Amino acid sequence: MLPKFDVLQPQSLAEACALLKKHAPKGVAVLAGGTDLLVNLRLPVIPDNLPRSKNARPLPKAFDKPPAWLVALSRIPELHGITEVGDQIAIGAMTSLTDLAGSSLIRQKLAALAEAADNLGSPLVRNRGTLGGNICNARPAADTLVATVALSGRLELHSARGVRIVPAEEFATAPGKTVISPDEILARILYPISAGKAGSAFYKLANRKALEIAVVNVASALVLDEKGKIADARIAMGAVAPTPILAKQAAQSLIGLKPSAKLFKEAGKIAATECKPITDHRGSAGYRVEMVEVLVRRTLERSYEL
Repeated sequence: MLPKFDVLQPQSLAEACALLKKHAPKGVAVLAGGTDLLVNLRLPVIPDNLPRSKNARPLPKAFDKPPAWLVALSRIPELHGITEVGDQIAIGAMTSLTDLAGSSLIRQKLAALAEAADNLGSPLVRNRGTLGGNICNARPAADTLVATVALSGRLELHSARGVRIVPAEEFATAPGKTVISPDEILARILYPISAGKAGSAFYKLANRKALEIAVVNVASALVLDEKGKIADARIAMGAVAPTPILAKQAAQSLIGLKPSAKLFKEAGKIAATECKPITDHRGSAGYRVEMVEVLVRRTLERSYEL
């Protein structure tokens, strides 16, 4: 069921970057929690040449050629943990989803991220799965990536060549595709902390309560000024475009105004015009557009309450 590969277990980030560079010619992949990678590495159960159904899409291929090496990141201490430094929170890419969901600091300062982690997969998946792994998977409905985009997260990418910082909204380029180079490792995710009154919220709509990919997911974040008006707003939407996207016009419509149910409802209507969903087995494009309007309103209301 699995192709043959060797597993390397570096003890430091520098060593991991060096191993990626060394083994790149023979094919190498980064192993975080493994909840996606090991599934993607499995050999096809249904051969490509067998008919499936009349309207079936071609089977996706995660790898053109299976990697000969896996660089496991679990033994690198600097990739684990949550720290608050000055005006930002830094989260190691290998921090588990369970630790994120259970962190009082994350629930207080980055509520949308904690809620996204809490709604992802099952307890078993959350125990193994990592924040960095879910972000790098770059699926249109990736729960923690949607929350990270709304929370103005920045991704710290390391390689033997150096370090670069990428805004979360610029990371995914297509379903499963990102700007990360083959020799780079996502080391940390950096989230700014507002000095003023701020709140955020995440909502995932799915066809069942657990172990499900979102039909639509939305994360919103608000910052209020000293007069109680909205100083900053960000609204991120997932499963309604090839990558998680920002509803920029909807967010802009909130700036400088007093929060109200009417204002949030209008923002939801604007956001619904900014998405471009498809119809698939989880839901129709029309249904997704309607749900964007509802979920944007709900997440904005909850962000204000928090």
